Amino acid sequence: MTTFAKSQTPFGRPTFSWTLATTKTRIMTKTGMIFLSFLFIILLGCNGNDKSKEFNKLSFFDKIEKIPDSIKIDDIVVYNLFKYQILAHKNNSYDSTLIINKVYKVHPKIWKELYGLLFDKEMFTTEHGMIQWNKEIFDKNKDSIEVRVNSLLENKFDSKITANLKGIKELTGRSPENVRLSIILAPIDGIGFGGIDKDAFILDLLTNQLNVENMIDEGIPHEFNHFIYEPTRDNDPDKDTPLRLTIDEGFACYYTYKYFNGKISKSQAVEQMTDNDWNWYIKNEKEIYNKCSQYFYYNGDDDPLRNLGTEMNAPKTLFYWLGFRIIDSYVNKNGPDSWKDIYNLPVKEVLEKSGYEKYINELK
Repeated sequence: MTTFAKSQTPFGRPTFSWTLATTKTRIMTKTGMIFLSFLFIILLGCNGNDKSKEFNKLSFFDKIEKIPDSIKIDDIVVYNLFKYQILAHKNNSYDSTLIINKVYKVHPKIWKELYGLLFDKEMFTTEHGMIQWNKEIFDKNKDSIEVRVNSLLENKFDSKITANLKGIKELTGRSPENVRLSIILAPIDGIGFGGIDKDAFILDLLTNQLNVENMIDEGIPHEFNHFIYEPTRDNDPDKDTPLRLTIDEGFACYYTYKYFNGKISKSQAVEQMTDNDWNWYIKNEKEIYNKCSQYFYYNGDDDPLRNLGTEMNAPKTLFYWLGFRIIDSYVNKNGPDSWKDIYNLPVKEVLEKSGYEKYINELK
């Protein structure tokens, strides 16, 4: 999701979930990002078929009231801020005190340091601004909100998090630390599943780019790998470069592929690519690498790899795929369990030991 000081370099994982490639600015993350895409909610104590049937008969607002304000699993805390964004509109009225006390003040970092910096300071960093846009968001999106919240509940987000924690511990011997995620309803599309630090992460239920079920199944392992990989970058001399970003995202995709142990394809693990998407990348592989590699050690305020993706009309995020190919090449050259080396190696060394550049140079 990397250990960077915010706003010092443009290559953190500010807003980009596993499915997102949209950006308005570049914000570096301390250990997080970036995102992750992962996350999580609830399940309300409705265990057993009888309780589930009773729960399903409840009105939408009654269901929402039974959702806990937050859940804690190991060192991951999920704030269900969307709960009070919805309940503020119960009984055809608008309770702005819920927005301030139960949404704005519970996890202020996501509003002040994420949305406030990326989009609109007044709108997201002041009580007046928060009250104004929350006054309209439920009525404007009621049908979509009901569908997405129900999907979240039906897919048992909290149990998926628990399973992913167990999986990542078994596969890597590592576990995410100090993760703070808020599930929200945002008035501006562009983040989806992401953040600035691992303690300032969001899942936006209203984002157009996210399918809730797919996000739960494949987004969580992707983001978990960011959370355990990025703190290992503290001493990497190239931690603030586009190469680090490429390896970081590619590694998250590769871990997702390993987590499912053959149950999903390599193309699906990379932003759920179709075979046509993957074939486009293979067809243009040499051009992609040669253009991107010019910027691997770039130091400036632009976002060259995202810009290249736009210029080339890439069907998905260019450097996610490129990073995956580098990691895959590393594993092919160094052995099936060698992907675990990536947590300990500087990104430049990963590239050099992957043999990927030699492979590219041999392509016609």
